[in-house]
Amino acid sequence: MNSSKKLLVGAALGVFGAAALSGCSPASGTAALVNGVAIPDSRVTAFSEGCSAVLQDTQLAQSPNQLRSQMVTWAVLDEMSRQKAAQMDDPPTDTQLRDYVEQAGLNILLTDDRCAEAARGVARHDLIALGLGANTEPYFGGYTVELNPRYGSWDATNLDVSGSGSLSEIANS
Repeated sequence: MNSSKKLLVGAALGVFGAAALSGCSPASGTAALVNGVAIPDSRVTAFSEGCSAVLQDTQLAQSPNQLRSQMVTWAVLDEMSRQKAAQMDDPPTDTQLRDYVEQAGLNILLTDDRCAEAARGVARHDLIALGLGANTEPYFGGYTVELNPRYGSWDATNLDVSGSGSLSEIANS
């Protein structure tokens, strides 16, 4: 093998090795895995852009980038609640989800389809947790969540993203 090929192969192996050590998701464009189910970055982007759009004229205005970490959390809670709802005999209905968001005084979140999807996911999560009462451990503890390291790590105790995230740090799951 000539020296330029050796250099190219060495550089490629270095990149792939660094990616493996940093805990990158197995597929490019994946924000998180919940029990092996991928949450694409595109969903987090849609949630961020949609919620930023509905909040732009309020005191809560934030850019999509400022909302991104929170939207990763919402996307994970959405996926957790979808998986749990699929196991339930009587999961929360779309009407119950909408009513829950409206009763919380957050109707504005329902005015953009992208943000509404995120809000319904959090509402589904909340309604499932409320329905379980004190017996939430099987629900909350029954999920393996792996975040793309650029978002930080998943705090299973607080059901939230922790840390600032970095591609130079090993991801915690």
